[in-house]
Amino acid sequence: MTLFLASKKHITKPAEQNWFRKYWIEISILLCGLIAMNLIVFADAFRATDTINPLGASQLGDFVGGYIGTFLALVSVVLLSATLKSRSKSAEILSFETKYFELLRLHRDNVAELEVSGISGRQLFVVLIREYRCALDLTKHVASIHNITLTQQQRAHIAYHCLLFGTGPNSSRMLLKSLEEFDNDFVCDLENQLNNEELKNSVRLEKKLTYVPFEGHLSRLGHYYRHLYQSIKYVDQQNINIDKYEYVKTIRAQLSNHEQALLLLNSLSPIGNNWWKHNFMLEYRMVQNIPREFFDPKDELDISSLFSTGYFEWEEVQCAS
Repeated sequence: MTLFLASKKHITKPAEQNWFRKYWIEISILLCGLIAMNLIVFADAFRATDTINPLGASQLGDFVGGYIGTFLALVSVVLLSATLKSRSKSAEILSFETKYFELLRLHRDNVAELEVSGISGRQLFVVLIREYRCALDLTKHVASIHNITLTQQQRAHIAYHCLLFGTGPNSSRMLLKSLEEFDNDFVCDLENQLNNEELKNSVRLEKKLTYVPFEGHLSRLGHYYRHLYQSIKYVDQQNINIDKYEYVKTIRAQLSNHEQALLLLNSLSPIGNNWWKHNFMLEYRMVQNIPREFFDPKDELDISSLFSTGYFEWEEVQCAS
């Protein structure tokens, strides 16, 4: 399984656009207009004599009035162009934010709709992490029986798929297919253990679950993660001059610690590989709020090996103190 090691990446805010590039059309109009108006001064009709007479002065006044009037008209055109450009950019940002806040609302609705046997919303992720840890312990136990050595990420991959797919007529088939890269005897034995009713009841009582474990959560988590991924992707693909990190930060702020922990587990499996492929995990620090020692670095997952120093929020607090 691929080991995801994060190279140290500086997250930058969008640079201010160069003022000349931003207003080059207006500047070009202004310069062209000034050049065209001043070319009149060099005409022979205005350089025939050095003597000034009243009639010439009157004509000069008319000329200056027309000159200034033309200049002001030119300024009006420039300002109108700038106003239209500003309105166009404002309309683009408004259009983006309209959909952005709608996606944010839908995410909240998705979380609120998650429910298993009376446990709903963000509280469900607390229970899912608990069930994941049971699947992880079982994975390590079955691996030891078959004398198979697995890395932490391989164990996380297997345990997460056990949580996601579970067992059952259709679920077992999907689970076995998703783990076909591992030893077949080991995977089949693991599936049998997960499907053991006595074990399920034992785990249910021990972990105080209100539902039967290891029966899968694909119907709940599949939609949740697809929508979350598409929301981040929508912000990332914008070509307008916005601070993408701040917009994604608002989405990330909606995720509880347990949601971020499960998101990390999802991303480390082939199902969630796109979180790393498109650099969202690093660029937007999607799981930076996972508390220190949330996962046991020896027995579960050493998250410090996945990210560069300074990635997590607790590291920033530690440096500040």
